[in-house]
Amino acid sequence: MGIIARVLGGALIGTVCTFIFYFIPLVNSIAPFLGGLLGGYYADGGSGGGLKTGVLMTIFMIIPGFLLGGILGSILRDAPVLGGFVVASAFVITLVIVAHAALIGIIGSVIGAVLAERSTIYRF
Repeated sequence: MGIIARVLGGALIGTVCTFIFYFIPLVNSIAPFLGGLLGGYYADGGSGGGLKTGVLMTIFMIIPGFLLGGILGSILRDAPVLGGFVVASAFVITLVIVAHAALIGIIGSVIGAVLAERSTIYRF
């Protein structure tokens, strides 16, 4: 399997695992790290492959956040005060969550890819 397929698969695995880990209490604060770790380990491309996986994982996380904010904003846009507040807060909250997930997820993804690379070196 090519490196692009491994990176894409790792990013999808990392994104899905991150979303699942967000629903587990006490684990949700490190969910992007764990998701990135699993995705980077699957991608197994060294630190460069882990970085690509983490960035792609971040892009996959941005899309649903902004879609949800846009849907809520379009539904509530005619509400006098509430509509503008919902749109602005959804945008800010999405940015904060994505920034948190991006930074920690990329770190986890690089660590996972480096661990996978080191484990293949020592195999006989």
